Amino acid sequence: MSRRVHPHGARRPALVVAAVLVLTALLGASPAGASLPRGDTVDSDPAPSWGWEHVFVDTFDGAAGTTPEQWHPMLGSGVAVQNGLGQLDVGHLAQLRTNPGWTLPAGTQVRVEASVLMPDTGSNYTAFWVQHPNGVDPREIDVIESYGPLKPTGVQLGSHICYDDTPETAVNACSATGRAPELWPVTQHFPAAAQPWHAWWSYAAEFTIGGATVLYSADDVHDGRAYELLSPPDARRVPGNAAPFHLRLSNKDVLPQHAVPGGTRHSMLVDWVSVQVKYP
Repeated sequence: MSRRVHPHGARRPALVVAAVLVLTALLGASPAGASLPRGDTVDSDPAPSWGWEHVFVDTFDGAAGTTPEQWHPMLGSGVAVQNGLGQLDVGHLAQLRTNPGWTLPAGTQVRVEASVLMPDTGSNYTAFWVQHPNGVDPREIDVIESYGPLKPTGVQLGSHICYDDTPETAVNACSATGRAPELWPVTQHFPAAAQPWHAWWSYAAEFTIGGATVLYSADDVHDGRAYELLSPPDARRVPGNAAPFHLRLSNKDVLPQHAVPGGTRHSMLVDWVSVQVKYP
């Protein structure tokens, strides 16, 4: 599998970045904020990027113990609840999806982003991702996945150019296409004392409806950038406009044979989630 990505000095839409690049050294990150709860403060809320329009924002302002109104749990999964600090506690075995989905005109630029503090265990893994549950043409963008500080994989990002064996998609869709996921490790780009399980980071993916690439980035609470990566082009990588795409938050067990003892915090804490667009 080719792992072709490229660093850039400033945030920009994926369409204006060269499409075929190689994995290279990335921007060094400035120190991130501490892992203490950020709370429901003005400076922790998502601000729209210049020229972008919010179509979805959730800052999880509900009372402690309540479920978020803009999300629903997936069938058979655990429950994610708000903690009263302006955060969502995505607990052990919780999986949820946004109630709204988005079908956007071709050429629309999309930026999905979430501010997250990852678990520190080696027995569960968590993710923030984009799901395009089209039974004929299923796709997935993994904005960030974390296996924790005790696992060699650490954190990674990438995409599944198909999405297999779910009620929303055709069974064995991936097998039929012969396309495996393309994933890139990114643990090495975070400061040792401010990795995703020690500090808050906002993780983003930018893509264009009808496009072929995804631009991934991670920023600390001071807007210091850990990395900016462009995926190799593939016309099936990003959502089309034949079916709405949704956002997903997941917290799953690793298989027992892959579990590593240790860690104290199984929950993924989410400060906010947003979807921004630029229409053509």
